[in-house]
Amino acid sequence: MSIKKQVKDEMREKNLEELKHTKNKNFYTALGHAIDGVIRAFKTERNLRLDYIIGLFVLIGSLFFDFTKTEFACLCLTIGFVIFSEMINSTVEYIVDMVTDKYDERAKAAKDIAAGGVFISAVVAVIVSYFLFVDKLYAATNSVISNILNSRLYILFTIIFAIVMLAVILKGVFSKNENYSSSFPSARVSVAFALTTYVYLITGSLFVGATSFILSILIAQIKIENTKTRPIYMVLSALMGILIVLIVYQIILMDIFKFFR
Repeated sequence: MSIKKQVKDEMREKNLEELKHTKNKNFYTALGHAIDGVIRAFKTERNLRLDYIIGLFVLIGSLFFDFTKTEFACLCLTIGFVIFSEMINSTVEYIVDMVTDKYDERAKAAKDIAAGGVFISAVVAVIVSYFLFVDKLYAATNSVISNILNSRLYILFTIIFAIVMLAVILKGVFSKNENYSSSFPSARVSVAFALTTYVYLITGSLFVGATSFILSILIAQIKIENTKTRPIYMVLSALMGILIVLIVYQIILMDIFKFFR
């Protein structure tokens, strides 16, 4: 066996060994890599950051309209579709730049087609937003606020979606390395404490609230042990979830409802 072939075989074995370490060993590893990808895209892509911010404002604005379950699902799917297409476009650009650093018509076509996908998703988002919002903007009355308050499930999903999007934005702003899953804030901890607060507000049961609170603490503890996250990040994440629920459900909505009564 020649030295050159031996070196090539050793390099191949080394690459295969490194590849094994990059594969997902379990669901939580895969989830962590997926979260890292979402945060990396937000942190490095300006257009994607704009999509997240616009989506967050649209989602919060939807609280003031009496959406049906189907309409709310269409809104969430539209926001997700725009973000997804932007991430695919960024992925295509990374791959093309990695494959070649010279001008090539095929590389240009790949980037143009990916950008066209983003354009199509933006056009679809505008059309969906028109049909969802325009009629309701004209028909908005004081009863809209009371309908929102009575639609508790709608408020719950809005809170969860808002927390996830806000967590992505804050991770992109505050994370100083590429280990985004352990940076501030923790979406799962924020959602857990938000659900605890929401359940207590809905049921008024101290027992139910305390049980939910204990489960939320366990979730935060598992997060700290698995990712070596600083405890202060968990406290701030919990406060963020609680604060969002209070703002959406108790402070803003209740105050507006009392104002119109």
